[in-house]
Amino acid sequence: MEDIQTYSNTLKRKKKRMSCYQRARKFSKRGKFGHGFQIEEDDFQYFLNILKVSNETFESQEDRLLFVGNVFKQLDGNEINYCSNQVVSRIVDNLLPEASDEIIIKIINKFDEELRLICNDQFASHVLQQLLHVATSRGYALNNTPEKVIYINWITKLCKFVLNNLEEFIWDTYANHIVRSCIACLCGRPYLSSKLSDQKGDVIETNKEHRKILKKYGDYIINSSQLSEMLASDIISGLLQVLLKCIGVVSKKRLKVLIEKIMNTCVIKDNSGSSITILQILDNSSISRLLDVVIEEAPCEVKKTIYKKYFDKAFEELSVHHNGNFSIQKILATTTDSTQFEAMFDKLKSKMSEIINKGYTGVLLEMSSACLRLKCKQTLFYQLLCEMLKCKEETDNGTSILLILGLKLFENYDFTNKEAPVHIHGSMIVQNLLKFNKPIKIVNNLLNLHIDNLIHIFCDVKGSYLGNAYFESIFIGEKSREKMLRKLKGHYTTLAISKSGSRVFDSLWKVADLKYRTSIMTELLKHESQLSSTMSGSIIISKVDLRMFRHNKDNWVKVEQDKVNTMKVFEELK
Repeated sequence: MEDIQTYSNTLKRKKKRMSCYQRARKFSKRGKFGHGFQIEEDDFQYFLNILKVSNETFESQEDRLLFVGNVFKQLDGNEINYCSNQVVSRIVDNLLPEASDEIIIKIINKFDEELRLICNDQFASHVLQQLLHVATSRGYALNNTPEKVIYINWITKLCKFVLNNLEEFIWDTYANHIVRSCIACLCGRPYLSSKLSDQKGDVIETNKEHRKILKKYGDYIINSSQLSEMLASDIISGLLQVLLKCIGVVSKKRLKVLIEKIMNTCVIKDNSGSSITILQILDNSSISRLLDVVIEEAPCEVKKTIYKKYFDKAFEELSVHHNGNFSIQKILATTTDSTQFEAMFDKLKSKMSEIINKGYTGVLLEMSSACLRLKCKQTLFYQLLCEMLKCKEETDNGTSILLILGLKLFENYDFTNKEAPVHIHGSMIVQNLLKFNKPIKIVNNLLNLHIDNLIHIFCDVKGSYLGNAYFESIFIGEKSREKMLRKLKGHYTTLAISKSGSRVFDSLWKVADLKYRTSIMTELLKHESQLSSTMSGSIIISKVDLRMFRHNKDNWVKVEQDKVNTMKVFEELK
């Protein structure tokens, strides 16, 4: 009970940032009705209310669609001007995916009247991007309908228009993003130029004509005499990153040529062939980010050539370079040759201490991930990591796990603090260590931890993933899992009521046999009121069917036994 109260008291609320609606409302009181095109105050107040309501839940999908249709009716005849206003642009951008084909086509026809103006507009350009994404997804999803033809033809028209104005558009802050969207949509990956480009979406198989246009975009960049200036520009570096991710889909040959052209342009070799050249080049953040994508997208044989020619001699220095360490991470993350990785590992051994001191811990994470993926250097990595943190590989009180989780040296760690700090990279490294072929030492460290430290880690948003790794690792035996289940006895409720801890509860529940499940349920039943008071706890109550356990324990045992038996059958079939 004390643990539950302690956990509840440690919850801290982060100060929320002002929403778009709150900021717009604040400025409207000062007589500022959004940046860009100035609309009438009454119209602005209407759209301000729409911005607020658009994020609310509607009673039915029909009501939602009716609402969307009514909003777009207010734009009738003024689509271009209204979409050039900051607030209205935001609303249209958000609602376009839900608009009917009739509305989308109407806006397309209106935008066609002023394409150049819209491409260069600070706010309307965002709407045009979204319009292109919607047209691409719908155009290729629809069967043979008149709307499909309109969408496909418009994509072709817009992308050709942008291609013909590429020399101007790539240098413009807003039109540059239109170019990126064209490239991404032509290869069938609109998500690459969306707001959440790091999140993958549906891949679309585009037609021959669109792939042909994309090749022309690639040819323009490859043959450009301004490539050296382009590489130093932030916005064009971003465009080239999108192109690198897309051009290989339609032409592997062009991808290789583009990579070769970029490397030859950005890497200037001095007379002595000194490795300092790449270090100087990576001082430029735009080029550094571009080279990360080059490494990620390059075919295997090209990647090996790039590594040997440009990175091999400077590998150690790059691991502690403020930009170069990201390139090293990409190289480690994409290498598939265990022999090559072992050579890289040997180069980085001497730099591990400096890597920790400078905080470039992503390099250590990728080293551990490569050790796991390629099944080599696992024991040595753990030994070196403990050596760098100045701790033993296995301790009676589990202090080693605390140091690795926090990525802190022994002399810098505050052991009096029961709320152990958890570094995101430290947590991911420990997860990898738990999945190594022989994780017994890291397992024992976890089991030797003081229960307060262990519960804090399992209830931490970053530390909770350790529980998943522990109970799901194929190299951690049944006896070690049972030891952890026994150690957590008396604290299952604390895990269940925690948003992050409930993830650990889910993992341990899957591996627990009927005996342990019954013991867990007995504990949960004593704290049913506390469980019901939190969303996470309520979900756990439903999952484990605590109500049935309370009213008919025998029936619950029978149902759970069937579930456990079924689970064992599936495990044997794996």
